Amino acid sequence: MRELVFELLLRLIKPLGALVVGALVWLVATAVGGVPGSASLAILSWLAGAAFVLLVAEGPI
Repeated sequence: MRELVFELLLRLIKPLGALVVGALVWLVATAVGGVPGSASLAILSWLAGAAFVLLVAEGPI
């Protein structure tokens, strides 16, 4: 049972990391960029965060 909990936590790390990076992208876009906050901006920010997490985890090299 303990291994199952650890496996679930390991699988949740990447989406949570993407959420954190996406939130930072959204904050920078709305605060500095002056872009109005919207659902599509939130989704695009989360996707940018997910792409960043995948590039860092996998590495292009």
